[in-house]
Amino acid sequence: MQKNDFHNAWLALDVGTTGVKAFVFDENERVLSRAYKPLGKSFPKEGWVEQEPREICEATLTAAKQAVATAIPASKMGEKAILAIGIANQRETTILWDKKTGDPIYPAIVWEDARTKEACGARSAAHGSLVHEKTGLPVDSYFSASKIQWILDHVSDARARAERGELCFGTVDSWLLWNLAEGHPHVTDYTNASRTLLFNINTKEWDDELLSLFEVPRVMLPEVKPSASNFGNLSPKLFGTGIPIRAIAGDQQASLFAAGVEVGTTKITFGTGIFIMQIIKDRFQPRPPSTFLTTLVAGKSGRSLFALEAKIESCAARVTPLIGHESEMKELLDKFAARVARFVGELPIRPKELIIDGGVTQAPHLRIALKRVTLLPIREHAIFDGTALGVARILKDCSPRSG
Repeated sequence: MQKNDFHNAWLALDVGTTGVKAFVFDENERVLSRAYKPLGKSFPKEGWVEQEPREICEATLTAAKQAVATAIPASKMGEKAILAIGIANQRETTILWDKKTGDPIYPAIVWEDARTKEACGARSAAHGSLVHEKTGLPVDSYFSASKIQWILDHVSDARARAERGELCFGTVDSWLLWNLAEGHPHVTDYTNASRTLLFNINTKEWDDELLSLFEVPRVMLPEVKPSASNFGNLSPKLFGTGIPIRAIAGDQQASLFAAGVEVGTTKITFGTGIFIMQIIKDRFQPRPPSTFLTTLVAGKSGRSLFALEAKIESCAARVTPLIGHESEMKELLDKFAARVARFVGELPIRPKELIIDGGVTQAPHLRIALKRVTLLPIREHAIFDGTALGVARILKDCSPRSG
């Protein structure tokens, strides 16, 4: 990238469950640099999964600084070359912190934590239809609402403090914004809010009936904005300049944006799990209970769209041990492809093609297997990290200097 092009570089952060990836993209979506910092998890009891909120912040900042430091000499530009920052994050993971001190009152309860499974089952039987009509989701411990309620009920004085307005709730994106942005904004985006069970995806607002159902005080919730918005500026003390933060999205929604924004766009991410998503329309119509969830995704120019989503558990963890064992690898990828094909066959819109991303797509046989069983064209991005690419494209879409 030439020096006079430096105003079109973006820093995309992919803050996942196992680690943080940072990418610097130029205006042609070429990766100028990338960095990675792993994250730990703890398992205090069977079914419990936690992370340290401070570690998430530190790892994000470390990866971001490494990526920018690498890009600067490579492209002969200063840090002011970074036009804007965008964040994609693991969804549903729940963090509560003190509004004055910024200290977490409990570890982050990760999306895969199942401590509230029994309570969610009882609530689903009584209120499942109501929740689905408002959120497009089932009542499940996977989502944030029951995690918030658990912390409020199990941390000393937490509920009283929350009701007095002394505590903040946020998913990982909100937590990062609070810590890394100037002035500690308490904000999230539509895609992350739509995964809490507290956000009405019809009205695009926090829903009082849902808040009452899960006993969550409204005062502790963040402001909600479209994925392409002004989320504040990075604190100047971190990079020496206040870089604008202009994009936030849940990781799967970000990778769907990379695939496209037209109705019928269908993407499949092969990573920790396998995620199948398809854009259906810009208005929500509740569907009968099925294997698909309905969720908000980012569209062009700040619009929101609706998509269906399904997940197949455990992908990368099963693939990694088979590296170097070709026959066993092909057998497993064939099984994955067959399961994906069944989901694709249940989608309401027949896809014109399947866009795939994620680390497992580096296995050459996967594309062959998918094409054979779905009878559809298979397309991959120039880089396998569709999440980071999606963030870069949201930033580019909302940038006045792009295009």
